[in-house]
Amino acid sequence: MQTRTDLGVPGGGDAAVLTRYTAPAMLLHWLTAALVLFLFGLGWYMVDLPKGPARSADFALHKSVGILVFLLTIARLNWCLRHPAPSLPSLMPAWQQRLVHIVHRGFYVMLFVHPFFGYLSAEFAGYGTRFFGLPLYNWGWKDQRINEFFTECHEVTGVVLLILIICHLAGAISHMLKKGDRTLARMLPW
Repeated sequence: MQTRTDLGVPGGGDAAVLTRYTAPAMLLHWLTAALVLFLFGLGWYMVDLPKGPARSADFALHKSVGILVFLLTIARLNWCLRHPAPSLPSLMPAWQQRLVHIVHRGFYVMLFVHPFFGYLSAEFAGYGTRFFGLPLYNWGWKDQRINEFFTECHEVTGVVLLILIICHLAGAISHMLKKGDRTLARMLPW
């Protein structure tokens, strides 16, 4: 269930009452955000490591956390379908509301396809995939061309995901800088 609260939207009036995201939605959002940022950091760090046990361990961790993000995205989508997002402030211009919807939908698409391309890349690397040590069924085979194709797809979708993160953060910062705008409070647990 959504909780209703007065978030003090600039201009007040009938636009002053908004709903907040549910606690599970907030938890899934912040957990996913933390894991995605961790994955970006680990991904940039590990690609330059020389082959060996340290690189293998980092790649295994990256794969496991990536699969976890994929599973959390399924959980988030399931939750969102049953618990719609709170309304955006009516004072927000229509173009900004459209941009918010484009960015959010883009996140869901990228949070599915980005880890999926990473998984496909791993399937054709010849090493197999484990989820926190649990071996997953290996249906792929070692093929450098296919591996490189899906690795490239993983990198491109990573750039798109990073652009979406920057847009999302810019929007959040713009709300923080507007005096009296508490739109951001919809996703804050306090």
